[in-house]
Amino acid sequence: MTVFPPSPASGSHPRLRGVSYAYPTGQQVLDDVDLDIAPGGLTLVCGASGSGKSTVLRLLNGLIPHFHDGDLTGQVLIGDEEVRAVPIERSGLRTATVFQNPATQFFTTTVADELAFAPQNYQVPAQEIRRRRTDALEELGVADLADRDLRGLSGGQAQKVACAQALAQQTPVILLDEPTSNLDPHAIDDVRAAIERLKRSGRTLVVAEHRIYFLRGLVDQAVIMGRGRVLHRMSGEELWRIGEDRRKELGLRTLERPRLDTTPAPVAALAGYAGAQAADDAGDSVVHRSRAASRTLRIECDESPGGAGRSGLLIENLRVERGGHLILDIPELFFPAGAVTGVMGSNGIGKTTLARAVCRLQRARRGARVTLDGRELAAGQAFLVMQDVHRQLFTESVSQEAGLAQLERLDLDGLAERHPLSLSGGQKQRLVIATAIDQDARVLILDEPTSGVDHRHLVAIAAELRDLAREGRVVIVISHDIEFLNECADHVVEITHNLNTSQ
Repeated sequence: MTVFPPSPASGSHPRLRGVSYAYPTGQQVLDDVDLDIAPGGLTLVCGASGSGKSTVLRLLNGLIPHFHDGDLTGQVLIGDEEVRAVPIERSGLRTATVFQNPATQFFTTTVADELAFAPQNYQVPAQEIRRRRTDALEELGVADLADRDLRGLSGGQAQKVACAQALAQQTPVILLDEPTSNLDPHAIDDVRAAIERLKRSGRTLVVAEHRIYFLRGLVDQAVIMGRGRVLHRMSGEELWRIGEDRRKELGLRTLERPRLDTTPAPVAALAGYAGAQAADDAGDSVVHRSRAASRTLRIECDESPGGAGRSGLLIENLRVERGGHLILDIPELFFPAGAVTGVMGSNGIGKTTLARAVCRLQRARRGARVTLDGRELAAGQAFLVMQDVHRQLFTESVSQEAGLAQLERLDLDGLAERHPLSLSGGQKQRLVIATAIDQDARVLILDEPTSGVDHRHLVAIAAELRDLAREGRVVIVISHDIEFLNECADHVVEITHNLNTSQ
């Protein structure tokens, strides 16, 4: 017998009634939460990192209690069904989820196969699966990724594929957990367009987000969480009427589309790209911007950007290939010590490749040089805080990962006995930063460090990075988060495509 997902109007009223939840360790996450989510509307769940936003989504999609253990009381309903009474294999008929770390939800090897996976499990006809897949990829602007290996995607590309996957599943309820966490501004616009389309189709949307400006005009209900409880409920119109002081008091990120504060400035050299565009659309030129200057200048020259006697990280002749294609070519680029330098650029353009190459996690062509204060960068002098911080957490407790002093600096001391993987995304991010500080690395590279971070911790991390720079470190921040770069960056490097691809 063929089983199809229900229509958007069927079973699309999620509700929580007196819900409390605690981890097996006894850590209370939710405390007597009541929540009504109107069918066909968009409910935004926001608030401080670790306040319970992601837990609400895990309750609605059945991962709690079917996958995550703990003490759960109260009712979680979708339509007339109690979620815990529904077998986990049937949950995909009611809800589709876009997780904060999309790599955790992929089951196949290619993008095309991934979008077909859930419909195939529910015996949707092949022709209908192909139609859904094509529509979803086009809606998210990633049709060119259809044949790509999922393991070769950038973080932002993976996030967009996860959104397309949810579209193809065609459930009445779609849950999005930090769907823009690793996306550039243009990709965020794509996600907004997709969410707008879903809303028009009558689907019920629940979005847990710190970055909320892109949802202006789409939010029907805003729920602000804090300490495991619902602190405030308001309409979308009421949310966007909040003043700046009140917004910061509630711990919310900016309500307006952020603009980079730094003004363009001339610098001594740029990176260049003379090869063919590669599999990850790697970038080809670098534009520097500085807070101190007033104009931009694109310079094609070989002059050393470091200058005699300047302390910092100098990259020379860095060329990286993948699949026989040149994906990154940087003749010369300098990152000064004692300053925070931001690195921007569209998803897949080569920012993470640059960071991995500096830390010797990515093989470069013979002849590449990376020097610190004129000497070859030694092992242990550079530390990379990855996008996927799960790969950098190894122990059984937070206190085993980093020293108490660093935990206190990053507001994690109260979580010392928790298992690192039980933390929220933002808490994990800060914990890995704490381990980097513990190792006293001279070069600190952070790849999207504010994924899953609220306003208060965004400001705290920015202040911490400025302090680390003042200690003489080279601090490099790869980020699409303009709000964060405005808080911390002294200079910004923007990797862009070079229209001249001649050798």
